[in-house]
Amino acid sequence: MIRPLLWLPLIALSAPAALAQEASLEKRVMKLHALAGGDWCEPDGFLMDEEERFNSWTFSYQPSWDPEGEPEEVTLFRVWCMSGAYNANHAFYILTESNGLLPLTFAMPTYEAKYEEDDGLDGPLESLTMTGMGTSNFLVNSVFDEDSLTITSHSLWRGIGDAASSGWWVFADGEFTLQQYDIDASYDGEVNPETIVDYWRG
Repeated sequence: MIRPLLWLPLIALSAPAALAQEASLEKRVMKLHALAGGDWCEPDGFLMDEEERFNSWTFSYQPSWDPEGEPEEVTLFRVWCMSGAYNANHAFYILTESNGLLPLTFAMPTYEAKYEEDDGLDGPLESLTMTGMGTSNFLVNSVFDEDSLTITSHSLWRGIGDAASSGWWVFADGEFTLQQYDIDASYDGEVNPETIVDYWRG
């Protein structure tokens, strides 16, 4: 049995090692981000809150392909890319024991919005039609909820927020899948989104 006081040197030795490992992992993510983020990102751009530049969360899940095995550990990283007047863009990366470190892409619907021709975007919205499904390397004004393992995004099309798009991606069996996507394409001064994708269960 190790006496309580003998734990202190052990803690002192393990803490620097853990910090070094964390710093090394952040360097790996930022190196990948420099490549996957492309020329569009502004890594040296102005950021109001420095704590938003790099975030990480670690959790575990039971893979369906190995129900009797050990739970797999997952670390999710969110890295700032660029900011505008009212929108901030982030890229996400994921580290798993089975696949290593990879960039995340997010399923995102494509759509066509039609307005009355005389008034353009300021006119009444005539129709909003989903035309297919694409992917995005970045999410706008994103938040990760550790309890539900859900990433949300809310992109403002203009500052007052009457036109916007929002998405929800939920972690399930090793990946984040799109569950819902809402679009408010009417520039009418009101918040009235329309759900064009809805995969929520139950």
